[in-house]
Amino acid sequence: MAVVVWRRCFPWVRLCRRALLGSIRHYRAALCTELKQPLAIEEVAPRPVRPHEVRVDVHFCGVNFADILVCRGQYQEKQHLPFTPGMEFSGTVLETGTEVSTVKKGDRVIGVNKFNCMAEEQIVDQKALWQIPERVSFREAAALPVSYGTAIMALEHRACTRPGSTMPSFM
Repeated sequence: MAVVVWRRCFPWVRLCRRALLGSIRHYRAALCTELKQPLAIEEVAPRPVRPHEVRVDVHFCGVNFADILVCRGQYQEKQHLPFTPGMEFSGTVLETGTEVSTVKKGDRVIGVNKFNCMAEEQIVDQKALWQIPERVSFREAAALPVSYGTAIMALEHRACTRPGSTMPSFM
């Protein structure tokens, strides 16, 4: 919540930070340095964008059950420490590789990555990005790729819902 308020009240601070630091700028990321312990916020050095990749300024990141499992060492794919959790995000394109044709600088996008999304910046293959429709907010979009997809899968394949079906309310 504090990050959202900070960005709304002081958006120029983030922009100035990026402009002043230029190509040597670092960004913050949530790192899992020890399993079953709180995440640490640390500065991370960026890497160059490859020809088919896109650098995104992350606005929101979804938090999923898989993120909890991986931080506890219980996910089916073990990550080497330290690592940054997060599988889905929304944000604005900052930079594109030379072979990128699907998005351009300034586009609003959502994306997925194996992990590493709980950071201020994300570098991802252009095939893992989709443009956000105008009427969808960054906050809502961040939960679409994994969380929404998991819910749809549960309703359609496990609960076998069909058009006209209703679900009991548990609230």
